[in-house]
Amino acid sequence: MKLLWVPCLALALVSGRSVTPAHARNANVSKTQEIEDHVTAASLDAAVAHMTPDPERSFHIRDIQFVRGDVKIYLNEGSISFLTPIAGKTIAAVFSTEAVEAGDAEVIVLPPQRNERAALAAFTKSPNLDEHFNAALFLFTDNTARELMSAINDRPVRKAPGYATQIAAATDTLARSIGPDMRNRLVAGLLDDHNPEQGFFYGAIGGKTLGTFDVSYNPIDPEQVIIGREGSNSFSLWSSFRARGTGSFRQPETRVSRYRIAADIQSDLSLKADAVMNWNATGANGRVIPLHIADKLHIDSAQIDAQPAEVLQSQGITYGVGDKEDPVYLISNGVIAPGTHELRIGYHGSVVRKTSDDSYFVDDRNAWYPFTRPIRAIFDLTFRCSANLRLVSTGDLVSDDVKGDTRTVHRVTHIPEALAGFNLGDYNVTSEDHGGYHIESYSNKAADAKADITKETAALLDFYSKQWMPLPIHSIAVSPVPAAFGQGFPGLIYLSDLSYLPSESRPLTLQTAEYERFFSDLLLPHEVAHQWWGNLVTAADYRSGWIMEALANYSALQFMKQTRGSGEVDKVLDQYRSNLARVENGKAIETYGPLEFGTRLVDLANANVWHAILYEKGTWVIHMLHQRLGDEAFLKLETTLLHDYADRPITNEDFRRAASALLPPRQPDKNLSSFFDTWVYGTGIPKMQYRGGEITLSGVDDDFTADVPLRCRSKQKSLDIRWIRLDSGTNALDLPPGDSCQLPSSSEFLYNPAS
Repeated sequence: MKLLWVPCLALALVSGRSVTPAHARNANVSKTQEIEDHVTAASLDAAVAHMTPDPERSFHIRDIQFVRGDVKIYLNEGSISFLTPIAGKTIAAVFSTEAVEAGDAEVIVLPPQRNERAALAAFTKSPNLDEHFNAALFLFTDNTARELMSAINDRPVRKAPGYATQIAAATDTLARSIGPDMRNRLVAGLLDDHNPEQGFFYGAIGGKTLGTFDVSYNPIDPEQVIIGREGSNSFSLWSSFRARGTGSFRQPETRVSRYRIAADIQSDLSLKADAVMNWNATGANGRVIPLHIADKLHIDSAQIDAQPAEVLQSQGITYGVGDKEDPVYLISNGVIAPGTHELRIGYHGSVVRKTSDDSYFVDDRNAWYPFTRPIRAIFDLTFRCSANLRLVSTGDLVSDDVKGDTRTVHRVTHIPEALAGFNLGDYNVTSEDHGGYHIESYSNKAADAKADITKETAALLDFYSKQWMPLPIHSIAVSPVPAAFGQGFPGLIYLSDLSYLPSESRPLTLQTAEYERFFSDLLLPHEVAHQWWGNLVTAADYRSGWIMEALANYSALQFMKQTRGSGEVDKVLDQYRSNLARVENGKAIETYGPLEFGTRLVDLANANVWHAILYEKGTWVIHMLHQRLGDEAFLKLETTLLHDYADRPITNEDFRRAASALLPPRQPDKNLSSFFDTWVYGTGIPKMQYRGGEITLSGVDDDFTADVPLRCRSKQKSLDIRWIRLDSGTNALDLPPGDSCQLPSSSEFLYNPAS
């Protein structure tokens, strides 16, 4: 984060990235017809960069406070100057205590969830934010200006025009330093048409102990309150949550119904594309349509209903792992009426590169076209590339033609999909029609390929289709990626090129039993399962992303159990347990954060920790849920999810409710709230020891609770499973005389046996 001295105090700047990704409906006060029809986005953007303190609205203030969600700001004493209005709207103010001897201000945020308090403490050493500050920049598209002016008018304050003069030069530097993506958010807020109560508030705070950091509140976002710090390349998220008393988030309707892309991959591997989509606007859009695209891609032109549109695009945002996405705003010449509109966007950039072994790698696999979330659209994709390369994408193959030096590939999905991907390389191609599916297998010509991927994929499709339901798509293509991971798109699978190799041809460091199971036994089944879990059923947000990964991975274990036996599955689960208990930087991997933190675990630790918790602990959680439900009910849970959530994203709470509805009788925790609190929203893997009628749980926090299945034999020698709720510490078992119990086996329950 850059610093600005105003004149002697460090003030946080907006350094080029917003705190939260820009979404549709960044609100502002209602606009006049003059703003809507005659003011360009470019002129507003220039005006934002040249805002100056307003001497007539500069004040010495005392005891003013305001609240945004769970963010409470107290301006105890200091000077405030509102910056000059833009198109008649005030969108910024600067506060400082420097000119006041007893000046002080304070920001207080009390996260409502234990997990968010723990995350905040990992960065600030405190579970709650209570920071006194000397200076702040406030940016807003809500009623902040009106609310502050009302409070000022109600108090015996004095004007301080000299303060505006004093900070004029520094504020000019500050305004010019507001990053392009925040300027774009402000401009979009001036041109859309939201209720002022739906606008966002952002504060760059110069704290006395924490230094510069950011707080923001956006009432239309799923997680309205954001606290963190901007780094040189990414935003470090300290805490993020939904404000108290605002109710559950309602998923927005899909805006895109049809999507047509014509993309040329040039000889230098750069991409030049033209995208056309049907966009459904609401009455709140005003003149603004918000989208996202990979930061490596630049939009050259845009049209809304065949009329030229301005484009606001900033570049360089990073949130967690994965693709780097830019918020993009298309600005119409006039108000966009509710209903369906055609958007045409021309763009170019580089998302494909050649690796050192002459393979091809698609970097931005999820964001290579302009998009919005959520999306369910028919994709019509046409690619042109060098004739010596093969290209495969989401969709059924319509044609694959070569004319001269150019190959043209046309694919279309016959059902709406949530996303689309592509891959290319110098491939050998085999195909087979099997059980209602057309299976294509692509492999690098130079590779020492092993067994037929086509037949392995066919066996997996048979297994999963019989277990759950056939896929609604007919074409499945498997293609290599030069990396140690896989990824599943609708009808398209990226499979690590290491999975194509015999184990003896892999690097020596990867010739272990664990890696052999991963590359040879689990990766392809995992990615094929993603055709159901991740493409048919999708996650609502980053917090529920673990569900898709865990279900896909557990499905791979179910296939392994059928083909390799339960002993091999137990080995995998044991390895996962060991990985979670491994100490990294002084902490057990599992303790870095809960499953629901998703990609935030990278920020809290690293990608290895994220992978172990999301994939491996997630698999254990699904496995334990299977144990609680039993085989029949668990299978019914899977088929229920595939039926009920095929057209709407699933949340953690949706998953909990669906599972609890199938819980057998005579079990505690009928709504599974304790199970989810412990294993999804909490951390901890206990050590368990059973001795003398007592079970001791150690190695977990004092508030750890878990329902544990004990195998108990009565005096009459009958065997029964009894669910016992255990807390951290020593738990006495009240057993009938003559009864005996034993702990679940290590393959049934996630615990570490006490030594």
